[in-house]
Amino acid sequence: MSADDDRIPPEHPPPAGPTPATAQETRAAGQTATASTSRRARKKRATKRAIYDAGVRLFMERGYNETTIDDIANAADISRATFFNYYASKAAILHEIAADALEYARHTFDREFGRQGVSLIAKIRASLERFAMIVERNPRYYQTVFLDAMRSQAGFVAANRDAANKLIDVLTGHLRGAQQAGELNPTLDPLQLAEMLTGIYMYAILNYILKGCRGSLVERIGKAAQIFLEGCQAHRA
Repeated sequence: MSADDDRIPPEHPPPAGPTPATAQETRAAGQTATASTSRRARKKRATKRAIYDAGVRLFMERGYNETTIDDIANAADISRATFFNYYASKAAILHEIAADALEYARHTFDREFGRQGVSLIAKIRASLERFAMIVERNPRYYQTVFLDAMRSQAGFVAANRDAANKLIDVLTGHLRGAQQAGELNPTLDPLQLAEMLTGIYMYAILNYILKGCRGSLVERIGKAAQIFLEGCQAHRA
């Protein structure tokens, strides 16, 4: 057979291509593709959330070190391979929990400092005591979370650096506002005050846990806030 035998004879027209789609058909196809993408995105978010929730629950029940990736995968009803599609390691879940804790602290300071007609000490005490009440519910779990948050504050957890910086930035702004209102010594650096205040409550929580959770963390952290403010209040003439 010659090469010409493979060609369509000229008396036969070439096969017709697909009929051009109407605008309505094109739009419908696009909507179907979008819906399919949305479903996949929702499913991925749901799976990631299931893994995260399973990690939190197991860390709280058993402890971080006692929980394995297989434990988390089984609790989330996924395979070990699927776990690694969402998290590179068990520590990655912990980093996300710590980032959420930092974000919670930021929102708490925002809410408390936004209250009108309330003294500065009351705002700070209310914020720190809220953290303390949460920690008292499960000290072993929050020891791990706060250690990771402290590493984030120090810049050792790159994934959480933004959350740590946002917390400091927000607190700096609130303390600067307190200086402008005459509640804090205006000669002090508000950024340094924000760093000191976050260090005070994190170390107060950590020491409470390491010393066997004796006494009330709420009272301990309230006293720490009082000492901090007494040292940096505005001097009255």
